Amino acid sequence: MRKFINYKKPTLCLLLLSAMFAACKKEEQNVRKAMHVVVNGYNGSANALLVTIDTTVYGGDKVLKPIAKFEFNVAYAYTEKQQQKTVVITDTVTKQVIFTKSLPPGDTRAAINFLYINGKVMEVQSPTPDISTNKLGFYIHYTDNETPLDISLYRMDNATGKEYRTYLAKNVKPGSWIYVDYLAGADFNTKTNVDDAASLCFTRTGTTDQWAFEDDESKSKMPVSGIQLPLAGEKGLVQQYVITPGPYMLDYARMYFHPDRVR
Repeated sequence: MRKFINYKKPTLCLLLLSAMFAACKKEEQNVRKAMHVVVNGYNGSANALLVTIDTTVYGGDKVLKPIAKFEFNVAYAYTEKQQQKTVVITDTVTKQVIFTKSLPPGDTRAAINFLYINGKVMEVQSPTPDISTNKLGFYIHYTDNETPLDISLYRMDNATGKEYRTYLAKNVKPGSWIYVDYLAGADFNTKTNVDDAASLCFTRTGTTDQWAFEDDESKSKMPVSGIQLPLAGEKGLVQQYVITPGPYMLDYARMYFHPDRVR
């Protein structure tokens, strides 16, 4: 009996060790990671859009509202054994899949631009950064007419009444992207004279008081604070915007992601 018991103990230990190794290996395969996923853009359709990443469905306030800009921002958890992670955007009414994009393997961040206008997903290609300047891009979504317009920065000094204006672009046609090089000038270079005081104005080309959208100032002019224009000393940024008049005021979508930028 004693010999039998001594023989059984090592066998049992080996079995337990094998089970432990198998459990550790399984845990390694199921190690959970996270990726910061941002989808910026504009949903120009009449239907809400649903975002899923693999089998995770984002409902509630994460649904992309119709005729509206959005900033979809989530921390997506996944296991190490998942080789491919895919963002899918589906029309909630027709159930049609209108957009798919694989997330970058091994990265901890992913930024996607999504522009859906006239029933089509429009490709948004960001220009190559230039360390000597900043690149600003504007897409004007306006269907009432194709009258060219000017884009300018404007502010008034409340103490002196002096007006300051600098043009970002002139003779811009709606329905296409325009890119400009931009460095902050002396009149628009600090948080005080930009974020706290300046406006972005859209006027008919060659004028400063004929408003571009619906002849309405509130739908053709907006504070600069939300669009994070480059300040003095900032270079190498690429920032794209979709501009469109909303029901009551001018609206915009930021089509870029600078998580490490201190503003």
